[in-house]
Amino acid sequence: MRLLLDEHIPREAAEALRRKFPSLHAVSIYDTPWRGLPDPPLLEILDHEGWTLVSRDVNTIPEFVKARLASGLTHGGVIYADSKRLRQSDVRGLIRRLTAFVEKHGNEDWTCREGWL
Repeated sequence: MRLLLDEHIPREAAEALRRKFPSLHAVSIYDTPWRGLPDPPLLEILDHEGWTLVSRDVNTIPEFVKARLASGLTHGGVIYADSKRLRQSDVRGLIRRLTAFVEKHGNEDWTCREGWL
C-alpha cells in the first residue's frame, strides 16, 4: 500500500505511519511536487503512480472519483477521514485510525476502492 496524505492531513501523520510500519510508503503531499495541484490531475497522477489518497475532502473528491469511473478511467483508491467522527484537531485520533486501517487493509490492492476511517 502506498498512501499519499493530502493537504488537509498534518505531515506528522505520515511520519507516525512510517515509524509504525517501516515498509509502508506513506507520504505527506507537502513532501512531494504534487502540493497545490487541482484534484483531477492529482487523481490522475496517483492512479498512474499507484498511490491511494487519504483525504478529509468528502465534498469534491468523491465527485471527481465518480467522474473518472464514469469516463472509463481508474483511480488509485481513496480513504476518507470523516470530520464528523474525527475532529480536524484530533491528530492522535487520526493517526490511531490510520494505523488500524493499515493493519487491517495494508496488504490489499486499493485500486478503484473507497473507504472511511
